[in-house]
Amino acid sequence: MAARSDAVLEPPVPTGTRYYDGSVAAAHAATLRWSEAFLSIDGLEGELAVWPRARLIVGEPDPEGRVALSCKGELGRVLTDALSLPVQMPVPRMQRRHYLGWIMVGVAALALAFVLVARLPAVGAALVPRSAENRLGEMVESVVVGKHRVCRGDDGQRALEQLEARLAHAAGIVQPVRVVVIDSKTVNALTLPGARMIIMRGLFEQVGNPDQLAGVMAHETGHIARRDPLTALFRGAGISVISTMFGINLGFADVSSLAGRLVGLSYSRDMERLADANGVAYLQASGLRSDGLAAFFALTEKRSGSASRAIEFLSDHPRTIDRENRSQGSSLGDSALTAQQWAAIQAMCGKP
Repeated sequence: MAARSDAVLEPPVPTGTRYYDGSVAAAHAATLRWSEAFLSIDGLEGELAVWPRARLIVGEPDPEGRVALSCKGELGRVLTDALSLPVQMPVPRMQRRHYLGWIMVGVAALALAFVLVARLPAVGAALVPRSAENRLGEMVESVVVGKHRVCRGDDGQRALEQLEARLAHAAGIVQPVRVVVIDSKTVNALTLPGARMIIMRGLFEQVGNPDQLAGVMAHETGHIARRDPLTALFRGAGISVISTMFGINLGFADVSSLAGRLVGLSYSRDMERLADANGVAYLQASGLRSDGLAAFFALTEKRSGSASRAIEFLSDHPRTIDRENRSQGSSLGDSALTAQQWAAIQAMCGKP
């Protein structure tokens, strides 16, 4: 062993320091003695190791202020209080700033996310993982359905799901679209985050034939394909959507308020124009006649003046002859539903 100076320059470090010799996992209670050239590590039964100070490596403090000491060429390691190190051996600070830099980057990224949500709803919606969107959609659906009776006619439900599966395939939607029919006289259909479509009994009573219903469903499928419900929520509710999706209580958002906003939100004219055009395209790609949406617009416009109840499907949509003309489609193709399927759908909720 090399000769060393035994002059003690610093007081021994109190018990609480731990020494790991590198051969076994057990720690040894240790006391550190610092001299000019060496660090002596003493255990309960004598000296455990002697390390030259020139080869010592001081690690970064952990959250409790403890540092790891090691020696080049040696297997052992010491854990001790950073405040107990000699003044001539400062704790590295560059690494602390390094981690602080990463924290600042994380904060900046979070701030940027909130800015994107507030300023660019479509970008914010695109960044949301599908799993989070599905979770939000499930919560919102429970509020939207509320106390309404869910109509569960097996044959009618199966017919709707088969029709929507064809439309979703044409739209490139990977996950299955959930279709729920509720017993409400409101003439409406709406989409929720997470590929969910709610159809109300009043819509079945309003449409003139199954191809008009298919046109409405194709229009709603267009909203699902572009994640319009989530985009509209971001536009109307901002960071409240984030807080609800991830269970963060920011004090000004809950699922009920978001559901209410979603039902009351209107899509932009560009969103509606694209949903109309894409809906017609989905019908054509599915081999179905694609003139049902325009026929539905014409029918509801004709009936709206004398209808005893509001036609909610058009209440927040631009009612223009141009929209009907743009959705003309074609009468070529198969009917969306057989007579038996159409009858089963109309019977799902029973008689009003």
